[in-house]
Amino acid sequence: MTPDTCLALNRRCWAFDMIDRPETRPEIEPHTWISAKRFTPLNSKTIQLGPSWPVNSKEKPDLIILDPPYFDKKAEDYSEKSISGLPKKEYMEFLEALFALLKRNAKKTTWLAFINADWRDFQNKPAAEESHGESILIDNYLKILNKAGWWHTHIIQAPMSAERFTAVVVSAMQKKRILGVTSRYVIISS
Repeated sequence: MTPDTCLALNRRCWAFDMIDRPETRPEIEPHTWISAKRFTPLNSKTIQLGPSWPVNSKEKPDLIILDPPYFDKKAEDYSEKSISGLPKKEYMEFLEALFALLKRNAKKTTWLAFINADWRDFQNKPAAEESHGESILIDNYLKILNKAGWWHTHIIQAPMSAERFTAVVVSAMQKKRILGVTSRYVIISS
């Protein structure tokens, strides 16, 4: 975790998580990007409320590491305030607004490390039946990053632990002809 690394290296950081753990992790402040203001889609009659900047300091970050809730695939594992359960269009609109907010609150020299996965429509679905319309691929993320003023300089493929692929899981994936995800991407932008 980023806060652990910063603590070990005696570096300052602001860290936020949806889960409040004051007894075990007091250095990580609770924050849900949509907070009490529920994100409202553009096509509704209410006003669209985007993300708000959670840092109370006038200092601007040198590095922003963003690991947002996964789109759709784990919505039931996150709080109901999470953006994970939003439809694809609204999820991407929220991230686009968030990227713009980050850019407005960053230095000209700030780097953004956006951790994400190519979320294809693959959960419990054979690869041949995946739908492009339900997927969010790396080029979708790059498009909204660029629109918000961030320009990618590196794309790093970060391997995930193979421990998640137990014999039972692999067997079920083979029977259903499901492709497994073995890495996440880190898009580095400035």
